[in-house]
This record gives sequence, C-alpha cells and structure tokens, in this order.
Amino acid sequence: MHNIADSMVSFWTTHASTIVGVVVALLIGVGGTALARAVIGIIVRWSHNRGHEFRSVLLDHLLSPILWAIWGLTVYFIALTVATPLHLVGLLGILPTALRVFILLILAWAGLRSVSISERAYPAHVWSKRGKQPDPMLVDALAKITRILVIAVIGLMILRTLNFSIASLLAFGGVAGIAVGFAAQGVTANLFGALVVYIDQPFKVGEWIVLPSQNVSGTVEHIGWRTTMLRGFDTRPYYVPNQIFNTSVVQTPPRMQARQINTTISIRYADFDKLAAITEDLRNHVDHHPGIDQSLGAMVYFDQYGNYALQILIWCFTRTVVWKESLAIQEQLLIELGQIVRRHGAELAVPVSQIEITSPSMAISGQPTQR
Repeated sequence: MHNIADSMVSFWTTHASTIVGVVVALLIGVGGTALARAVIGIIVRWSHNRGHEFRSVLLDHLLSPILWAIWGLTVYFIALTVATPLHLVGLLGILPTALRVFILLILAWAGLRSVSISERAYPAHVWSKRGKQPDPMLVDALAKITRILVIAVIGLMILRTLNFSIASLLAFGGVAGIAVGFAAQGVTANLFGALVVYIDQPFKVGEWIVLPSQNVSGTVEHIGWRTTMLRGFDTRPYYVPNQIFNTSVVQTPPRMQARQINTTISIRYADFDKLAAITEDLRNHVDHHPGIDQSLGAMVYFDQYGNYALQILIWCFTRTVVWKESLAIQEQLLIELGQIVRRHGAELAVPVSQIEITSPSMAISGQPTQR
C-alpha cells in the first residue's frame, strides 16, 4: 500500500505540469467555445433585429468552422503539452505541420460554406435593399468561380505546407495537362462553352430558348460546367452539352421585341371590284389596332393573284412577346378583318369545283375554281 502511494506521489510530482497544462488547455477550449457561441449569438440577434438577414445567416453558418478551429487548437496544445516532457520528437515534428493543414482545411470549409450561403441568401438581401433581384446567372457563375479559386488556393497552400515543390507540380501539371487535354477535348470544350454562356449571356436561367440545328427547345433550368438542362413543353428534360453553344445558333424568344403576324386573307375573284376598298379598310384597321406595335411597321397590301383567290398580305407585330397573349391578339384581329370583308358584301374565298355541261349529250367536265 505504501508503494502504491509512493508511486502516485511520484507520478503527480513528475507530471504535474503536464496535467495542469492539459486541464488548462481543456478549460480554454470549453471557455473559447462558450465565448464564441455567446459573441456570435449576440451579433446574429443584433443583425436580425436590424434587418441584416444576410449577415445573420452567414455568421450563424460560420459558427461550426469556428468551433472546430477552437477545438483543433485545443487538441494541438494538449498534444504539445504531453509530447514536450516525454520528448516525443516525432510527434513534436509533425504537430506544427498538422496544425497548419488543419487550419487551412477549416478556412476552405468556411470559405465554401460562405459561398454557398451567399449564393442562396444574397439575392434576397439585394431584393430587400434595392427592390430588384440580381442576375441569377451572374450569381451562379461567381459562386462556381469562387469555389474553384478557394479550392485551388487552399490546395496549393496545403501542398506548400507539406513541402511539395509548386514549380515541379506546375511543370508536371503542364505535361499532364497536354495528355489529358487530348483525352478530354469534349470536357474542355464543354467547360469553355459554359464560360462563354456566363460571359456573353445569350440566355439566362428561366428563359425559353430554341436550338434549331438540334431540334431542341425548352426553358433553361440549370447551367452547369458540362451541360445545360432545358425543360421542354412536354416537361421532358434535355441535357445539352455546353460546347454546342460555341457553334450553334441559339434563339431566345423572350428577348424579341414583338411577335410577328404574317398571314394572308383570300378574297373571291367575283369581288374584284371591291378589292381596293376592302384593302384600304383592312389597312386602316390594322394601323389603329391597340394590340399592334406601329413602331415596327405594319403592311396590308394586295399581294398576288392566287390559284383560287385574290391574296391580301397582312404583316405586322403584336405589342406583347408572350405567345399566349399574341395569339389572342392575332385571333381578335383576324376575326375583325373577316367582318370588314363581309361588311363590303364580299366573301372569303375557298376552293370549290365548278361543273359545266358542255353538250346536250350531258358530257360533264369538272373545272376547279373559287368561290
């Protein structure tokens, strides 16, 4: 019993400073955690009460990386406190490098988390401050580019911390890049296609686009680094490789100034004497129609002698670019133009067959005509 007591006294005497150091480190860790929670909680509540929702959400999501950093430092000091008196040379040599790598990983985590939160919360923040939404395509592009930069910079710093030669790595990357480039030309082309879309912005998320050469059309739902997702009228998804946008024509109907009406009205040959008056009234009606954009021009002219009828060209533009609304305007216009023709005592022409009796023997010949 006396030997056990002597051993315990000897252990505590020998390792008292180590034990005290571990306890102090743990207390600092617990205290730092409590302090960080309290300070960030106060700032979050203050920001929320002042209407700074973006700052509030951002700080709230950065709490976890901060706590991990505090406990990483705590573990580092505990390991340092234990390894120093025990002369653990190997551990003492690894600890500084491990701490730097850990801190860099925490910074990468915090950076990527900040980017994700900013991507989701920043548009609402701008809307609350300025009353308008930022360009979602620009926000998405900046978020993607920032993520790449964060990963690249932190990755290079970690490699430098682990004593990798950056110059050698870049030289190897250049040689490897050439080899990979030949094997992944499609991937590279899709990447540059995505960059072109982000820079030139021929379309944005939410817009309806048409690819005539691909016989594909749909609403843009997502622009990725490799493909762009479209949702067609039939709700089918289309995944279009981005390299197509480098070489193919892209139509963006929502950006048109107006929708075109290009049609003809057919009048019977029997109403030729009324043609000039009918054409004039039709032209006057189109020129004063509230749904027609007169700034883009409107034309109503007798166009040609058709096979069965006199053709009057109707060429104009609606004020709206919404397809449904433009169809309603076109429907209303065509009905009104038909009524004008009727008011002149004329008839719209349709192809019919006229039967002539050419001899008393009742020989019959059929000849197409108009009516």
